[in-house]
Amino acid sequence: MKLKLIALLAAASVASSVYGQRLILDNLGNGGALNATSGGQVYLNGVLADLFNNNVGVTVLGGPNSGSLTSMGTFTQATDPKGYTGADKGQFQLGPVGASVNVPGVAAGGSATIQLQMWYNGATAGGLFNSYAAAAAGGGFVGTVTFVNGVSNPNGVPTPVPAPNLSGMPSINLVAAPVPEPTTLALAGLGAASLLIFRRRK
Repeated sequence: MKLKLIALLAAASVASSVYGQRLILDNLGNGGALNATSGGQVYLNGVLADLFNNNVGVTVLGGPNSGSLTSMGTFTQATDPKGYTGADKGQFQLGPVGASVNVPGVAAGGSATIQLQMWYNGATAGGLFNSYAAAAAGGGFVGTVTFVNGVSNPNGVPTPVPAPNLSGMPSINLVAAPVPEPTTLALAGLGAASLLIFRRRK
């Protein structure tokens, strides 16, 4: 009896992982303008970003709604198995080409909420920043967008319907993050320290 129960639980677990809502993490089919609310592309200071010669870094979160998002990975040219993330003007491609991934907590045919935390990462092999937080702290070009993506099959049948890409994504405009200015207290501390240094020398 215990073996049957374990086998049933294992089968259910496999089924839920196989039949979850799957997405391809790219926007290759998108052509949206700067203000597009779906089918969007990546812009840099209002101009379509050159992501053929450059890359973006992207942290992807997903779940059934905006209050239940789980990390689905961070992709940079250094961590992506292809060695690049940018694909064309305004377009990106994360992970292996054409590979689909399960969205945590979303059953097949269910709507998936996706959040992209994105930063411009340049053309160098190692990239400019290794995370969204580092890019934001370093004054890099950053942006975040949260959206509900279309389902692979509205009837909940997972195969043979191919998984969709990020067609529900609005356009995102990456802008320079403000570099925090030193606080008044920190400046006062530096001034006091320099006064003490000069005073000791007398």
